[in-house]
Amino acid sequence: MGILKIIFGIPLALVILTACSSKNEYSFVKMENSQIDHVHGVGYTNGGDEFVVATHYGLYQYGKDGWKEANSEKHDYMGFSAVREGFYASGHPEQGSKLENPLGLIKSTDRGATLDQLAFYGEIDFHYLTAGYDSNVVYVFNETPNKKLKGGLNYSLDEGKTWIEATMSGLNITNISNIAAHPSKEELLLVGSKEGIYISKDFGQNFSILNSTQMVTYIALTETGGYYTYFDVSKVYLKSFSLEKGLEKNIELPEEIMTDPIIFIASNPSNENEIVIITDKLNIYKSKDKGLNWGELAFNGKLTSNK
Repeated sequence: MGILKIIFGIPLALVILTACSSKNEYSFVKMENSQIDHVHGVGYTNGGDEFVVATHYGLYQYGKDGWKEANSEKHDYMGFSAVREGFYASGHPEQGSKLENPLGLIKSTDRGATLDQLAFYGEIDFHYLTAGYDSNVVYVFNETPNKKLKGGLNYSLDEGKTWIEATMSGLNITNISNIAAHPSKEELLLVGSKEGIYISKDFGQNFSILNSTQMVTYIALTETGGYYTYFDVSKVYLKSFSLEKGLEKNIELPEEIMTDPIIFIASNPSNENEIVIITDKLNIYKSKDKGLNWGELAFNGKLTSNK
């Protein structure tokens, strides 16, 4: 995946439709395909302890029984963002689906069984999307402006019915890795970039530098702080941080991924000790003790049975 270049490019008309039902009863079942590619997000949906990985070909879930995959609705979920009620996403429908392409802003509260088309259905695919886990504020960075939504950063407090453009004053970056909404403080947003981490406390209207560490590849927010990762020419780093105290702590990584940039991080909102990381080569690791020990759950995209 790597660092993605910003393309500044999307006010709004929205359409609310009812998602199509699957021919078969939707569920997560024993894997038929254990090889994944093109991961677009990871998170703990629906307030549970299982985490979900959004791939180019649908959702995979990891829990107490190991890996399972969705038996239908195998859409390409871009901009996947887990929330307590379920998840928000964008992307493209699977081949043969009756859903329009692109999906626009969608939401599911039943782990992907049905999709509510909230805004820009059939119009926009949001690669940069984040939502507050409990606040449900939605931020998008729109790369394809049209008559309905301007390019750049926009946010919605009512699930896409209305949108407000963010001025992004002070956001002096050339590349962006991701945007991260605070779980409950809807006005608080972080942006990871090649130039470091930027913070906004007013819905993206104004930004200031939080951390000047370069080549940040991902940042994840928790209620009190979060995690960020970066790499230099020879090594990958993962750190935890506190928003209030400004403290940072280095987290040791497994030796086999020390040169493999981390592209996604998820922290379990119900258990602050549990974190999941996914690397550029699609190695997936989970820690139950804030990174003191790691268990391998995938190697080069091949999902393993480690619990």
